[in-house]
Amino acid sequence: MRRFYIFNIRRELMTLYHDNPDNLYKVLESLYKMSSDELTYGYNLFKQICVGIDTLAVSNKLYLKLHNDLVYTKIDNEHIINNLYKDEVSVLKIKKSHLILDCNGSYSSFFNLLNEFSSTFFVCDFQSRDYFFLSDIELVVN
Repeated sequence: MRRFYIFNIRRELMTLYHDNPDNLYKVLESLYKMSSDELTYGYNLFKQICVGIDTLAVSNKLYLKLHNDLVYTKIDNEHIINNLYKDEVSVLKIKKSHLILDCNGSYSSFFNLLNEFSSTFFVCDFQSRDYFFLSDIELVVN
């Protein structure tokens, strides 16, 4: 199971880091590993890099797009895709600061949908040390 953290990067930083995403990943990884003693510093740094996410808007858009799909379920702020034909189980949790995507593979159908909402999403898997801008990946056509 992989856990992806998805951040909404500020547009002005998007142009700065787009050709060099490894530096952005290193900053976000340092925030991820930061101790609670450095919470104020970490919060201020995070606010300079990322834009908040409108949880209600994203949740509603996902629900309206997927509610008729048999492989989709929504429970509170968790959106679940359980597609046995594609061997995919993905759970997307929407938070104000970031999104958390738990997926049984290296790709999720949520990537297609989230790419429609914002071109500034940056995806990190801190366990696998994998990262990418969502707008840069080849999206799978359903």
